Amino acid sequence: MQDGNVDASQSKAKQQDGAAAMEMQPLKSAEGGDADDRKKASMHKKEKSVLQGKLTKLAVQIGKAGLVMSAITVIILVLYFTVDTFVVNKKPWLPECTPVYVQYFVKFFIIGVTVLVVAVPEGLPLAVTISLAYSVKVRGKESRTSQLMQLQLGVWGDCWG
Repeated sequence: MQDGNVDASQSKAKQQDGAAAMEMQPLKSAEGGDADDRKKASMHKKEKSVLQGKLTKLAVQIGKAGLVMSAITVIILVLYFTVDTFVVNKKPWLPECTPVYVQYFVKFFIIGVTVLVVAVPEGLPLAVTISLAYSVKVRGKESRTSQLMQLQLGVWGDCWG
């Protein structure tokens, strides 16, 4: 058997400029298919349901909304601080007060990060609850519609029977 493999590989060798070049072929799996076939088969197994796809899309949207809200929060806090301190109270920017101002700005940044971190885990269960409530409502309407159709068909059938 091994001699047959060696003979087959030697027969595939080509002579180019006095040097032998081997022809490359993809390896076969134990099942007999190519590696690409296995990848395609595993991709079919990992397909998401419609609900999973919608929930993933919703989670991404919640993350983006949280990012926007955290950025808006930081901007509003910084603007409020600067307007209140330097415009309304008319305090000058003193070099000895710079560390205090920087400390305020760092606090504002931490608040923005907190808003972002809290938005995703708190928003996702809310989104799942809302989507499931909506699905139950839609399924309930479909169920009542089918029950009403069965009732009407039964009455109609009784009239002819």
